[in-house]
Amino acid sequence: MESTMAEDLGPDPLAPWLREIAATHDAARHTAGSQCRGSVALIDEAARLRGVAEVRLGRAISLEREVETRPAQLARLAEAAAEERRAWQALAQAELPDGHGAVELDVRVGLYGRSAHGGDVITYDAHGVHNTHLDGLAHLGTDATWHGPIPVANSQTDEDTIVNWAQHGIATRGVLLDIPAIRGTEWVTADQPVTGDDLDAALKATGVTLAPGDALIIYQGRDRFEAAGHRYTPGAVFQARPGIGADGAAWIAANDPGLVLWDFHDARSNPMFALEVHSLIYAIGLCLIDNSLLGPAAAALRAAGTSTGLLVAAPTAIHRSTGVLINPLLLY
Repeated sequence: MESTMAEDLGPDPLAPWLREIAATHDAARHTAGSQCRGSVALIDEAARLRGVAEVRLGRAISLEREVETRPAQLARLAEAAAEERRAWQALAQAELPDGHGAVELDVRVGLYGRSAHGGDVITYDAHGVHNTHLDGLAHLGTDATWHGPIPVANSQTDEDTIVNWAQHGIATRGVLLDIPAIRGTEWVTADQPVTGDDLDAALKATGVTLAPGDALIIYQGRDRFEAAGHRYTPGAVFQARPGIGADGAAWIAANDPGLVLWDFHDARSNPMFALEVHSLIYAIGLCLIDNSLLGPAAAALRAAGTSTGLLVAAPTAIHRSTGVLINPLLLY
């Protein structure tokens, strides 16, 4: 995936270390004339059977944050969001985009004598820092291509990453890495991004040996962070925030996960405030599920004396979609 764009278009959005990861991935996984479907392709029969073998109690827990559409609650959220925007604009001295991650639900109810019928129309932005969603390969790219390589122009006609992933079946062993437990803290802080050493230590605590195609479920304490009254920084604000840094991103790439689920996103702890882990969508075709609700799952697995389960993520097969809202389930 060598850059072919003119120099006057600006600096390379990928750091040299990410270019190296991308080149290594291309050499090992790409076949001339065919599109690579990224990390999901690592989820094979063996990966699914590893996951099934971890279901011992027959319990299931959702990893999705609730999608808020109730009018009264939305009004309060909108007021809080407006206050937050004003504060960030004063800090950044720049306008922030409206509506990123927004969900609009039009509920239509009809009464016909003693019968009633309900229907609805929903419009949503699949991305942002609020709702749990799966990023497709057509979410972040460079040099006019998505990972694959897939031309960016295909998104207007027939790009089908989400459909392909949905039909492939995203079900595999999930391994939960509890970073706050390793650090002895309540949550990850902006001044200490998650590193490869942190991830290694959290993995060692599970006693699990990772295999290609496993799902990495990386808990960083976002639920506690928000319960304490803190607000997670939206992507439009260019500053460091709690999350995984470049060293952690390199660790993820080296361990060949089928997908990654996390609560906090990229730490952006670099001079360009670049997205260290999100850049792996382009570099290795990483399947990411953002804004996962992981605190309850971490507690449930701890109580059950395990760190693993069967992770099932079944996205809606929408052609040309760059991402979809999703409810990942962890069975254990």
